[in-house]
Amino acid sequence: MSALTPFGGIVPTVAFVFAVIWAVILVHELGHYYAGRRIVGIPSDDIRLVAPYFPRYVALRDDEEWVAPTELARYRSVYERHDPEREHEQRFAAAGELVQAGIVAPVGTLVGLAVDTDLGLIILSASLLVVFVYAGLDAIATLYRGRPSGDYSILWQSTPRLPILLGLGFASLHVVPLLILT
Repeated sequence: MSALTPFGGIVPTVAFVFAVIWAVILVHELGHYYAGRRIVGIPSDDIRLVAPYFPRYVALRDDEEWVAPTELARYRSVYERHDPEREHEQRFAAAGELVQAGIVAPVGTLVGLAVDTDLGLIILSASLLVVFVYAGLDAIATLYRGRPSGDYSILWQSTPRLPILLGLGFASLHVVPLLILT
């Protein structure tokens, strides 16, 4: 087996990578869900994880309709019903990356050290890829629309320091184990 095909072929390896990306996004969104429920205090009837879809997301209830974060202005309006002063908005926005880093980076590292180096590298790399792609799309959409479009741009709006530190911390929790495993 080569490092590029740890499962004996390109098709099983690509399938595994997509499964890892699917799981990483699930962990990320569970971070937002947890923050919404436990930190912001959104009742379970007003928040849900929309899991079978790609991309996954945390939806908020607006009367009888569920609002996705792709409708950010409406999503923020519904969010503000539960956090009128927006004192927890930064925690809610950052929770996906924080939980992802706190779960996926250690799991990837342990898998790489105890089970198989290539598997650990795939897990860590997929986690980094998900956040870099997401942050890039957030930046492009924000520039194009002229208003925040996702977690990082919402954090940037409050203070540019926060998404920079979050990104650096997230990257370091992944890059250091990647360097150790390679």
